[in-house]
Amino acid sequence: MKKKSKETKKRTPRVSDEDRALNRELGNFGLEPPKIYKSGSNSFTSGSSEFDDLPSFSRRREGEGERPRSSSSRNQSTQRRRPSAPKKKKDKRKISKLRRNIIFYSALSVAIAAIVIVLSLTVLFKIHNIDVKGNVVYSSKEVLAVLPIQEEDNLFLIDKDKSAEKLEENLPYIYSVEFKRKLPSTVVVKITETPQVYYIENADKSYSYLDDTFKVLEPHGSAIPEGAIEIKKAKLKVSVSGKPAEFEKEKIYDNLMTLAKTVKELELDKITAIYSDDINNNYMVYDNRITYKLGTLDNLERKVYAALTATQKLDETNPNAKGEMTASNDKQVYFTEK
Repeated sequence: MKKKSKETKKRTPRVSDEDRALNRELGNFGLEPPKIYKSGSNSFTSGSSEFDDLPSFSRRREGEGERPRSSSSRNQSTQRRRPSAPKKKKDKRKISKLRRNIIFYSALSVAIAAIVIVLSLTVLFKIHNIDVKGNVVYSSKEVLAVLPIQEEDNLFLIDKDKSAEKLEENLPYIYSVEFKRKLPSTVVVKITETPQVYYIENADKSYSYLDDTFKVLEPHGSAIPEGAIEIKKAKLKVSVSGKPAEFEKEKIYDNLMTLAKTVKELELDKITAIYSDDINNNYMVYDNRITYKLGTLDNLERKVYAALTATQKLDETNPNAKGEMTASNDKQVYFTEK
């Protein structure tokens, strides 16, 4: 009997004074004492064996957290959280949408531009004013009578080259023409008249007037124009107003053209005549009294400057001297008085 009492004492859990006091106040509800988890063991220790058969996975050690998940399991969970549509498909949809927008707005721009052009060429920018400037020899009425541009024409459809050619041919003293559009409805016709007149004496003692491009201004003038330059030792085969002159000696045409071009570029206002016998013998006449013998047309500008310098020195001592200034070599110039 003593042994059983000892075993009973060993199994009966100890109750603290606080628990006894609590039981006296509240009453004993017959609750079993809490289970104690032994370290290093997979079983509960208690006064009852009711929980001994619980599966091991439900018995967590005291103070032990969840086991860390492996990297493969994390990757699998990440993959599950990804959106259903791949990123490449989204990029393709964006590019496709961008292309559609570009095509749409490009087509819209072309359509608007086409509408503007059609309106500009049909309804808008009609000519209501034609302003002629720079004309002296011809009146504005004479210019407008020849000008192929008319009121109500479109401002942007005028043919400038054809209009200029017609004016220069029908009104020969017009040297050049410049057209300017002045929005919304004005065309300005700026005329430059012949700056320099050349003349050739005809067999009938009349004079053919030419500009420095040798376009015929008048085929049979009655007097020598003031400030005109004579083309000596030359005869015209064809002389029609508004058309290029045709010389009997075709070979001297280029030589005379070079001489006239030099007069214009160097602004030689005291040259009164030019002429050419052939490629090796070309001449200018200064102030109707000194003939410059220039030889070939090589280094023509330097030869002319050398002759002018020598003439200036000659005029200091003999301002009325007449003769021939040989400047066929620009480094050596000499004067022969006549």
